[in-house]
Amino acid sequence: MNPHLTVGDASDGGNAPATGPWTHLGIGDDPGQFTFALISDRTGIARPGIFERGIAALNLLRPAFAVQLGDLIEGYTDDEDVLTQAWAELDRIVEPLEMPLFLVPGNHDVFDDLGRRHWLARYGRLHHHFRYKDILFLVLDTQDPPIEQSPQALDALAKMHAYAERDPEGLRRVIEKSIDWEGDQTMARVSEEQIAWAENVIGENADARWTFVLMHQPIWQGEGHPAIHRIRAALGDRPYTMFAGHVHNYKNAVIGGRDHIRLGPTGGLWVKPEGDEGNFDHITLVTMEADGPRIANVTLEGLRDHHGRPLA
Repeated sequence: MNPHLTVGDASDGGNAPATGPWTHLGIGDDPGQFTFALISDRTGIARPGIFERGIAALNLLRPAFAVQLGDLIEGYTDDEDVLTQAWAELDRIVEPLEMPLFLVPGNHDVFDDLGRRHWLARYGRLHHHFRYKDILFLVLDTQDPPIEQSPQALDALAKMHAYAERDPEGLRRVIEKSIDWEGDQTMARVSEEQIAWAENVIGENADARWTFVLMHQPIWQGEGHPAIHRIRAALGDRPYTMFAGHVHNYKNAVIGGRDHIRLGPTGGLWVKPEGDEGNFDHITLVTMEADGPRIANVTLEGLRDHHGRPLA
């Protein structure tokens, strides 16, 4: 029985009786167990209030920390003031969060050299790693280097945003049909330098009991980016799970016996590559157990606060 659990009263000396109104008394107390959360895309014309609801949900559910999988701001502009205002808005939105938030760069965040400079000025690094309770978290930058955006491309994107204000469903259909969401991520970039860094980090953390590989674009899709094949080779037989966002549609692909999970949005535009399946706004809770992670997706419309009210 858990040493922190007392069942009984003074008459039995505090010893737990063999039977009682419970199924069993094996309440876990594993110091290696913890829960972290994942929160996903806000952009592609953010739907107002949804990402904010995700932040409120995290505060209710109390993970040790959270990871956001990229696309925090709309980006794709050459206007410095617009970018500065977008990041200021993001700061306001995440300010109420009561636990650490680790960030993964998305294509909207580091869309070209200008976006990259803003990110680096704020956060100092793009790809990075950290460990918590013998678990390795490997954060990749799938816009390394970013594709340089021409003035014509930026103008087209500005017109798309204007169109979105008039007909968001029409924009969704256009975006959905313009890209092979289930195939190779042809816009993804992972430099040779970053791949070598990832291989080195994996080698230096051979004692990690589990590895989470976190990225924005799901570069395992289709034939897979060369980076993913080399990272898998470096990981070898050790246990790992991969997470990405970008597509705004939830899907778990089991590859080589490992979960490769593409999250749905947290306020970003819905994409429906296979109909309505996988379309829900959510956060993901990952509880690390001795035998691996237990993963639960919490849809935001299902959460209510202690007054019974939906999250604002």
